[in-house]
Amino acid sequence: MKINEFDSILPFKIQDLVSLIIEIKNINFEEAVQFLYESKLYEALSDEQTKLWHLSSEKLLDMLLIEETTGTLIFPDFV
Repeated sequence: MKINEFDSILPFKIQDLVSLIIEIKNINFEEAVQFLYESKLYEALSDEQTKLWHLSSEKLLDMLLIEETTGTLIFPDFV
């Protein structure tokens, strides 16, 4: 994927993910954004080469919640 295309997709992925975080964790927007931005998942999602951008928001949320629990970002086998 070209960098311009990736830069266009990433904000939508983040928006969807933040919305799910708010819903699941029952926190406000600022807390949800901070929760995501401080994660290893966000760092990996921001790197086009990890190909995490193609995963569903629900799968990304699962990965984020596992990271929260274990402190480790676990990539799916199919990435």
